[in-house]
Amino acid sequence: MVMSADPRKGRRIVKGRTRDLQQVPSENMVTLDHAFQIFYSSKKAEGMRERTLEEYVNGWRYFREWLNQYDPEIRFIQQIGAEHLRSYVDYMANKRKYSEVPCRMQTEETLSPYTVAFRLRILRTMFNFLHRENIIGDNPISNIKQPRFDHKEKDTLTEEQLERLLAAPDTSTYAGFRDRTLMMLLADGGFRIHEALRLKAENIDPKTRCVHLPGWMNKNRKPRMVPVSVHVLREVLRLIDENQRYFNSDYIFLSNYGEPLKADHFRKRLKLYAKAAGIPSELVSPHRFRSFFCRQFLMNGGDLFTLQRIVAHASIETTRRYVPMNDEMIRQQHEHFSPISRMGWSRINKRRL
Repeated sequence: MVMSADPRKGRRIVKGRTRDLQQVPSENMVTLDHAFQIFYSSKKAEGMRERTLEEYVNGWRYFREWLNQYDPEIRFIQQIGAEHLRSYVDYMANKRKYSEVPCRMQTEETLSPYTVAFRLRILRTMFNFLHRENIIGDNPISNIKQPRFDHKEKDTLTEEQLERLLAAPDTSTYAGFRDRTLMMLLADGGFRIHEALRLKAENIDPKTRCVHLPGWMNKNRKPRMVPVSVHVLREVLRLIDENQRYFNSDYIFLSNYGEPLKADHFRKRLKLYAKAAGIPSELVSPHRFRSFFCRQFLMNGGDLFTLQRIVAHASIETTRRYVPMNDEMIRQQHEHFSPISRMGWSRINKRRL
């Protein structure tokens, strides 16, 4: 049965019933974790990236922790019904942020709609797979719709904020110089952080001022070329030269010990730079540099389809979200392209006379 908390008394209440298993032959019963292992092994054999596989593991762990608490009698994957999944969505929508992280203080803020939708999408992928493989008969997630939420325009760094952020690292130290170079590269080429951290000296072509990313480095597995400005290229080449003097590694972005720099370590350092620069910490993350690049590229007159190729968006709709459409921009665009304004008031008056 499915149980949840009664908001009035804090007690658990029954909201659904466990599926009747009498119609399922005992030899076809598959335990919850065995079902996930079948799914995981299949996705790994398909060549899914380690990061995606890790997301599957975490998504399943969150669901299992909830299931163990609210319906501990569930043992087999065939017992999961649509009522469980709907209750889980309802639970996530009202769940306090960081409540599952022991080292962080729980806040009054709930999980974001994006997080809820993402975790449900992981379960959808799994149950669809189990249904196709005939491991489960009825697919409990087939009638569960993705939760709807309002799309909010995210704030991006301004040019002035980026200048302050780039001035924050102490470039007299190796780590400070490396961090500023990485920030410049992210803001100039729209790289994903994992793409940038995988770069080696061989990926840089100084003659064409381009960074060449082979398919295995990209999210969509397609090779791509990213141009960079001469100023950024110069700093990258300086960093490569410094690495070769001190470390025995082909990677461009290294720790003080010569090991490949970790994304989480860079994120923590960004928060320190944001504080030093007086910039809200929520505006500073590796992905914010990518957003800054996309927004500025379009604001400066860049072509939408060119931008899609540079940042390797699978859909043009994803790229279109970065089109700057605040009120002031709309007013300026209308003033510049208004057909009546372009015709000229004097021309209209002459026709009238």
